[in-house]
Amino acid sequence: MCTCFLAAFVILSPNPMLPAWDDVLVTQPFQGYFPAAVSCESGPGYMLAEDCHPTVDFVPYQVDLWLGFDPPDTVDSYNFGFQLDDSVSPDGTFFWYGTEQDVVYEDIGLTWGGYDFFHLMVTIADPPVLAAGQPYWFCFQAVNNSSVACPVDNNQAGWNSECFFSSDDGESWQSSQSTWGASFGVFMIISGTTGLERSTWSSIKGSFN
Repeated sequence: MCTCFLAAFVILSPNPMLPAWDDVLVTQPFQGYFPAAVSCESGPGYMLAEDCHPTVDFVPYQVDLWLGFDPPDTVDSYNFGFQLDDSVSPDGTFFWYGTEQDVVYEDIGLTWGGYDFFHLMVTIADPPVLAAGQPYWFCFQAVNNSSVACPVDNNQAGWNSECFFSSDDGESWQSSQSTWGASFGVFMIISGTTGLERSTWSSIKGSFN
């Protein structure tokens, strides 16, 4: 397992780009610095999970991530999934899973230790409906055998619970605290629409048939 710890903070200007969708489920945008980066590539089975808590039925259409690649290159597809909450961790079973290939990359001008870092905007082609009041864990990995690093931080006020790490493609999980000795969280944004909005929009379109 490759967990990369930075010797010093990296300082960049905050990214001003806003999500493409009207509603936001998770707002943990990259702040321009990070103390560590965690592997999340499919070759060894590495996967990360971050929690989310919809207060209304929510349809996640886009995920923003910040990832670094070594060798410096980008990845064509990503495995995304949602697992239910097992008290404090993902339960190890995907109730929804998909491989997404609609990816837009934004170069944020950061290179460190052979890694080129990008802001990714990934569209979920056929997203699930996340039920209001149910805790979920969003799970992701790059479909790649090369090293892919996800920046994480442990000092962000207002973030959700710490991330969890899997080395067997999401079948079993360890907390970031137990794995690396720090309660790390993932820089990410999950945006989309509420279930009500999607249903309402479908009814409006149907009235013109």
